[in-house]
Amino acid sequence: MNQILNIETDQQQALLLLLNFLKQQDYQFTAITPLSHQRILARKSQLTNQKMTLQDIFGWNLAFAETDLDPELFALLKENQLLRIQYGQYLSLVRVASLDHDLFIHSSFPTIEQDSVFFGPDTYRFTYHLQQFLAARSHSFKRAVELCCGTSAAAIQLAKSVPNIKEIIVADLNPKALFYSQINANFAGLKYIAPIYSNLFDHLDGPFDLIFANPPYLIDADQRQYRHGGNQMDGCELSFRIIQEGIERLNPQGCLFLYTGVAIRPDSHPFLEQLEKLMVSKANVSWTYEEIDPDVFGEELDQPAYQHIERIALVLVKVELRV
Repeated sequence: MNQILNIETDQQQALLLLLNFLKQQDYQFTAITPLSHQRILARKSQLTNQKMTLQDIFGWNLAFAETDLDPELFALLKENQLLRIQYGQYLSLVRVASLDHDLFIHSSFPTIEQDSVFFGPDTYRFTYHLQQFLAARSHSFKRAVELCCGTSAAAIQLAKSVPNIKEIIVADLNPKALFYSQINANFAGLKYIAPIYSNLFDHLDGPFDLIFANPPYLIDADQRQYRHGGNQMDGCELSFRIIQEGIERLNPQGCLFLYTGVAIRPDSHPFLEQLEKLMVSKANVSWTYEEIDPDVFGEELDQPAYQHIERIALVLVKVELRV
C-alpha cells in the first residue's frame, strides 16, 4: 500500500509540474467530441515534416519523439510512468484541456478504459449553465457538492466565482477521477475542495446548500464509468437518483442543479414522466425542466440499446427547497 501511495504522490507532483510548465508556455486547448477529435487526428496523419507542438502532445495526444519535448519535462514524465511507447515513439497518458484560462488534467485519447476521466463539450456547457444559474441566485451558498465530479472543472470554476463558499465536496466512484480532481484543485490553489469516494450520497454526511452534477447519461455497452448512466430509464437512472436522493439532502432554500442527457421515445418521455410523478409529493419544492439542445450524440441511435429512441436531448433540471 505504501508503494502505491508513493507512486500516486510522485505522479501528483509530476502532473502539477506539467501543468505549471504548460501555464508558463501559455498553453490553451479546447477539448472537442471524440468523433471530431478522430477526424482531426486523421487529418494530421496526412501531414509530414510538421513541427510538434505542446497542443499536439497534450491536447491531440499525438505520438512524439523524445526531442519534441523539453528534456527535463520528458524525463519527469517518463520517470513517473506517464508516457507509453508506441512504434518507437511516445504517447502521453494524460491530456490537458483549458477552460477560462484554467488547465485541467484528464485521460488520454481515446477514452476506452473503464476508469477514463473525460473532459469535453459537456464540461464546457455544464460549467457555463451552472454559472448562469448561480448568477441569478440572491442567497449565498456555504456548503456544496459536485456528484460524478470527473475532473471537478465545474467545482473549481464555482469556487472561483462564489467567494463566500466555505466547503466544496467533489464525489465520484472512480478513484482516478478523484486523483485528477485533487491535482486540478491544487493547481488552482483551492484547498477547501475535498475529493470523496462515494456512490452519489452514500459516503456523504449532512445537508447541502447546493448540489450540482453532470452525471453519465448514456447506455454504454462497455459500462465505462464516465458514460454509463444505468440500464434503467434509457440511461437516465443516475440522473433521476440524483434528484430523488438530492431533494432529501438540501438545506432550506438549498438548490439542486442537474445537467444531463435524456433519451426520448417517439411516443413517450420516461425521464420527465417519472420526474413529474416524483414532484407531486414534494409540496415544499419548486422545480423547472428546460431542454437546451434537442439532439446530441446522434451516433448512439445506431446502437442496439437505442433502437426505440428517437433522439437524445440535453436538459437542465433546477430544484429549490422552499422554506
